[in-house]
Amino acid sequence: MSINNSKSSSDCGCSSGNCQPNPSRRQFFSRGAQSIAAIGVAVQTGANANAAKPKPAGWRTTGLGQTRDMAVVNGLVYVAGDSTVAVFKPSGELVRKIEFNHSPRCLAVTKRQMVVGFRDRAWICDLDGKPLAKTKRLAKEAALTSLAIAGDGSIYAADGGSSAIWHIDSSGVVLEQLAGGKGGRFAVPKSFFPITWAGDSLFVAHPGRHRVERYDADGELKSRWGKRTRGLDGFTGCCNPVSVAVTDSGEFVTAERGQPRIKLFDRDGKLQTVIAEPEAFDTTEHERVDTDAELVTCQNGGIEVALLDRQVVALDHTIAAFRLFDLA
Repeated sequence: MSINNSKSSSDCGCSSGNCQPNPSRRQFFSRGAQSIAAIGVAVQTGANANAAKPKPAGWRTTGLGQTRDMAVVNGLVYVAGDSTVAVFKPSGELVRKIEFNHSPRCLAVTKRQMVVGFRDRAWICDLDGKPLAKTKRLAKEAALTSLAIAGDGSIYAADGGSSAIWHIDSSGVVLEQLAGGKGGRFAVPKSFFPITWAGDSLFVAHPGRHRVERYDADGELKSRWGKRTRGLDGFTGCCNPVSVAVTDSGEFVTAERGQPRIKLFDRDGKLQTVIAEPEAFDTTEHERVDTDAELVTCQNGGIEVALLDRQVVALDHTIAAFRLFDLA
């Protein structure tokens, strides 16, 4: 792998689904950006107003004004939002809040530590939020959106601002900026660029290409699946999927924006079932943020998914609440 410092001025509105060329072998991606969109979703009017909104059945409110990311570990749900990482029991009961001086935009959690991503850097913390190590500023245009912790403890940080994935060691030292195939570009919006680690691989949801890709630890593309279609067996809209989780048996759980859905695919990317239809969500709220002039052109990811035993935990950013669905 080599560090890629090349830049491009193109933006990813993804209105046609053909934002950027396909990635290929060996590297991920790197391109410049002209502006940085707010990470997450619609700016809410505050925690109290958000909590007061009626929720569809089964949703547990976080009490936060704006949520941005979620991780599930040790039977607890960690939610990044406002200037806080809030920790909940699956029932919705608040366990504790960890306050920061900056707004956390993404996080990843293991049994012993937590990595918190801010706009342009990441902190490696203990589970109480005490910093153990901090990265340097990753890039001027950086906008971190998602984190993944590999089996060796190293960290991958998805950066929607520069369309790059940063590889960071367990002490916070930046190892490489992984860059992608032809043209060094990846079709991702600035505000959501989902990654997760499972087994021995890094899984990347490639929203502008409507697929999920698997890379090894060196950044080499190993497999990919998915297609753009109005059918349920693929992904529709300008930028989907917006989140991905991988089960112990290698199945994929994906979330979609626009017409919100959660689906289960097998190891080869064949649709198994729809876990949650649009009716399970506040479709009025999703439609509102999807048509808001300040949030169009794919700047609203909408939903995060994670796994808790045989259940899917879904965090809906539009209502700052989470819910559990049976996996199948």
